[in-house]
Amino acid sequence: CALPICTPVMIKGVLYTTGGTRRSVVALDAKSGEVNWVYSLREGKRAAIAPRQLSGRGVSYWTDGKGDDRVVFVTTGYRLISLNAHTGQPVPGFGKNGMVDLKEGMTTGTGQQIDLETGEAGLHSTPLVVKDVIIVGSSFKEGMTVATHTNTKGLVRAYDAHTGKLLWTFNTIPRPGE
Repeated sequence: CALPICTPVMIKGVLYTTGGTRRSVVALDAKSGEVNWVYSLREGKRAAIAPRQLSGRGVSYWTDGKGDDRVVFVTTGYRLISLNAHTGQPVPGFGKNGMVDLKEGMTTGTGQQIDLETGEAGLHSTPLVVKDVIIVGSSFKEGMTVATHTNTKGLVRAYDAHTGKLLWTFNTIPRPGE
């Protein structure tokens, strides 16, 4: 892993982790160290200007216990991706072609959708998996004072682990009436 450190997850003799500036996901045979597969998504400008760079903190794992085993992670450009843990390929039935665009639904203080390429939002941690739910937060640039109340508002959201469907949203800055 590139710094900061990421923690691998070992499942059934396979180590899963992230590495590099593109936050590639790697599956390694735990005994031999041989690479089973690598998944990398090139996000261009979206990743290059992201507030959270490098490898992230690692990946999370979800299984239905019947052979549907998945590695889930958040890209540098703030997309939630579900990969088949055996092949490293995006799971077609999850979101759109294995991805959920986490910038969708994020708004500014004026209630406007942020720009999907340049809008400030990212994450530098692993998603939390609880039973069949994937929980994802949001983060922004460190050490900066926001210039205006119209900056991007942080969210914590939960997604169905099977489909990527949004289950609930928690606004970290309460909206009127909350």
